[in-house]
Amino acid sequence: MRHHARQPRSRGQRAWQAGDEPSSKGAGSPNPCAPFPPLARATPCPSRGRAGPSHPARRQRCGNAATSLPSCRPIQPTGRCTEMPPTSCPGAPAAGQPSPRAAPCPAPACRGPMEAEGFTLCHAPTLQTKVFKYRIWDMDQKSLYLLNDQLVAGHLQGANAALEEKVFWVPNRSFAQARLPVILGIQNGTRCLASRAAPQPTLRLEDADITALPGAGEASAPFTFFRSYKDGLWRFESAANPGWFLCTSARAHEPLGLSRGPDATHVLDFYFQLC
Repeated sequence: MRHHARQPRSRGQRAWQAGDEPSSKGAGSPNPCAPFPPLARATPCPSRGRAGPSHPARRQRCGNAATSLPSCRPIQPTGRCTEMPPTSCPGAPAAGQPSPRAAPCPAPACRGPMEAEGFTLCHAPTLQTKVFKYRIWDMDQKSLYLLNDQLVAGHLQGANAALEEKVFWVPNRSFAQARLPVILGIQNGTRCLASRAAPQPTLRLEDADITALPGAGEASAPFTFFRSYKDGLWRFESAANPGWFLCTSARAHEPLGLSRGPDATHVLDFYFQLC
């Protein structure tokens, strides 16, 4: 009895099995025993991690090596988001079907529809303006207090020391920080020192919220003063009236004002100290 040697199959070939019949829509009926061409390796769908038999979602394959499934990820929340909308990236599987893990989605279309469906953007908390409380008195030791609704400077002794007005101030970031711009006020920052631009500017108290003024930009110039320091003393130059400085009168119990420079009747130098 003669035995025929089995011909080895080349790589990529396999024996014909039932169910491998070509479609009836084909042009002919090729020999069913002819070896199949080598199988093209499927391209795995993009996912975090490699495909494996242990996870059904990771066995999902894209149908064509030339086709890639768009990868998506939900927008990362910032602040206090409590819920995320369903992903709307193109190519995402339908609800109830396994899908690969989320990956970056650069397409703008992944963001627009979510906002249209009621997605709420999260915003970082607004930066709060810190208010500082200081004492200010001139180099002649005159303190500030209110008299007839005007801020005046005078020597306060004994029980009158309680009349001294503390100065509340905030930095104004709308101007060059190198010049140390500040906004000055009294009574917890509800009344602020202001000097409107004028050929002969004056100083007065205006009702304003000292924490809101820095957000007004250039409109806060009348309330802004640039600080300068020398030998332990401070000067305050008006931002709205360059060259004019906050001053007291050489005589006691006179209102604060503005002056171009120190002279026999005006004092421009102040002590400025944290309470």
